[in-house]
Amino acid sequence: MFDIAGSALFETVERITMSRNAIALYAVLAIALSWCVQIPAIMLFGLDSPVINNIFIFIMWSPTLLALVFILRNPAVRSQVLWRLGKLSYLPLGIVVQTMIGFAVVALLIAAGLATSGYFTFQTTGVVVSGEAWLLGEGGQSWVFFLINVSVTAIAFSIVGLLATTGEEFAWRGFLQGQLTSQFGVLPGIMLLAAIWWAWHLPALLMGYNFPEHPYIGSFILFPLLMVGASLFFGWLTIKSGSFWPAALAHGTVNSIQQGLIDNLQLQLPQLYVDILRTALFLVVGIVCLFLLRSCQHKKQAELYAAGAAGN
Repeated sequence: MFDIAGSALFETVERITMSRNAIALYAVLAIALSWCVQIPAIMLFGLDSPVINNIFIFIMWSPTLLALVFILRNPAVRSQVLWRLGKLSYLPLGIVVQTMIGFAVVALLIAAGLATSGYFTFQTTGVVVSGEAWLLGEGGQSWVFFLINVSVTAIAFSIVGLLATTGEEFAWRGFLQGQLTSQFGVLPGIMLLAAIWWAWHLPALLMGYNFPEHPYIGSFILFPLLMVGASLFFGWLTIKSGSFWPAALAHGTVNSIQQGLIDNLQLQLPQLYVDILRTALFLVVGIVCLFLLRSCQHKKQAELYAAGAAGN
């Protein structure tokens, strides 16, 4: 249980939170390191080179490598890093929500007659599944078996995705979010993290990595909004669980099964509208989390992450 001793520990932690100058230095260095690798790598190899994927994995780990330097230089901060598993019940939630967003995009576009899926043919009695991505196989499946197939596949790919997303989420949610919320408050801190996360991605965005058909609209409108929605959801998961791991699994789901579902659509409308729909769904989830986080707005840092401490 989170007892008086645990409360005293967190009150001590609050007094040794990183200064705003230290937080700003970390953010600037994380963004600069990302840019200094992204820009020459993309210019040298191009976005279609297999080499660039390995470089991007290093970039995804760069915030954590930098965070470890800050932690080593300030050992007192180590006790604030949310690296334990926390409340286990939150681990699958990010996988479920992000998989549902992917299927919502697929379902809405198919229902509107604006796309077909290369993976699925939906029928009243079940689903015909195609493609080797689905771990329990292809062919005609009942709705129950189809849901099991999707669940097993989503969990597996999300866990594999941790090889990359842990590098970001240990730093953003496990290390930096607590520092920002302690210094600026819950919602301002999470919004600042969304802005840092957006800026960290910017060179690849401008060069067409996520939005090749509309890089400027994507870079300066859609992706910032997507970062707001994702940061609210990932931030809420982190606060409720007391751990960065649920956010890392959710991030892995976005990069794997959600992206795969959307990429496999045969579209009868411009990609821009699909990106707008996906961003809107992220914002819907984020707005729900915004209201859930409002109750945390006036809590002290000791109270904010107390539930996670109890789960550890």
